[in-house]
Amino acid sequence: MRWVRFLLWAVLGLGLCWAGYWFAGSRAVEQAALKWFADQKAAGMVAENDGISVAGFADRFDLTVTNPHLADPVTGWGWSAPFAQVFAMTWKPWHLIAALPHSQVIEVPGAEKVTVASTRLMASLLMQPSMALGFERAVIEGENLALTSDHGWTSGADKIVLAAERDATRTNTVRLGVDLTGLTLPEAVAHVPNLGPSVSTVHLDAHVTLSQPIDLKMANPQVLDITLTQFHITWGAMDLTATGAVQPDAQGLAKGKFDLSLKGWRNLGPALVAMNVIPPTNAVTVERGLEFLAKASPDPDVVNLPLIFAKGRMSLGPLPLGPAPKLSQ
Repeated sequence: MRWVRFLLWAVLGLGLCWAGYWFAGSRAVEQAALKWFADQKAAGMVAENDGISVAGFADRFDLTVTNPHLADPVTGWGWSAPFAQVFAMTWKPWHLIAALPHSQVIEVPGAEKVTVASTRLMASLLMQPSMALGFERAVIEGENLALTSDHGWTSGADKIVLAAERDATRTNTVRLGVDLTGLTLPEAVAHVPNLGPSVSTVHLDAHVTLSQPIDLKMANPQVLDITLTQFHITWGAMDLTATGAVQPDAQGLAKGKFDLSLKGWRNLGPALVAMNVIPPTNAVTVERGLEFLAKASPDPDVVNLPLIFAKGRMSLGPLPLGPAPKLSQ
């Protein structure tokens, strides 16, 4: 029976080693969370909580932060919630899963607060099992989202999926994806004729190339290229698709173009007015410009035109839109 005793002692020894690993790991997770909050405060951010704890013995590290509040006094953005949780299996600590409560508050510049309610809101982050913890994949999923602003507007979505994944075929490149269904629009936009109160689908597939790998050593990465493989949005009678690419110019401003195909273009002017993109007096100008372009299209209900970024400016076909966005410093 010596082998039985040996087996029992071996199992006991392994159990004690595993327990020691868990307690050491849980302590490290707790200290890392405390340090992160301290680092944010040292950088001038608001970073508060009512407690940090780790549970999940013995196969998980379950980190819970009670009443977290994060805010940037410079930009005015902030976030708070009753709790936030991050889970990791003890044998795969480089794969994190986050769970957020059914209600949380986002602080928007201009002293506006937006309450976000949902039936499910989860996120996951997969890193490479190396000392640098290189980025591999991230996903955020939400269901039955409802946004309520203290400024009086409401919005929401049936389902949203945001995904990012390292593209192993391209240097320092991440593939981005967005799928959104049932986007309920604020009341100010919901009554545009022929469009209705909701955007039925939004789909995006793009690649973003950075100046350095995404890992623990990353510092001040610069955007080198944004390639839009596919963009598709359906809002009532209006359907928009786009492809193209932009890169930063010498001043870091976007240069390049996206080729747009717009079905139901007659609805664009009223939509831009409702969203306060253009004043009502410009709606006729937009419609006339699109009507001129539609005459050259095989389908009179479809307009094909480029969104051009050049010399620090942005234009939609012949229509000027304003300064081009800044992509890098």
